Amino acid sequence: MDDDRLLRSAIDLIAEKKGKNIVVIDLKGSPIPTDYFVIAEGENPIHVKAIVSNLMSKFPLKTINREGLSERRWIVLDYGELMVHVFVSEAREFYDIDSLWADHIVATEGSTI
Repeated sequence: MDDDRLLRSAIDLIAEKKGKNIVVIDLKGSPIPTDYFVIAEGENPIHVKAIVSNLMSKFPLKTINREGLSERRWIVLDYGELMVHVFVSEAREFYDIDSLWADHIVATEGSTI
């Protein structure tokens, strides 16, 4: 599956569970060992878990690694060529990883891939 279709699938599955503020960051050519970050947020830990459960059950790739499932404040799903970060709103604001890669943002919620 090509990059655009993988990204579109991740975005659609997040949106299906009402994930918000979805951002795609292109990391190709950077020292980070993945091609893309998809970043999104949920309103609370239960909402974050629902978003992540939907991804884990329906995304066309299986995770290589996953972190944060028990805390549900910042969950990372590593699919190799892309990593999905799902935060509760407060944690996303605190860690602010979007701004670290602001010059690499290629899509935001409402834009097309």
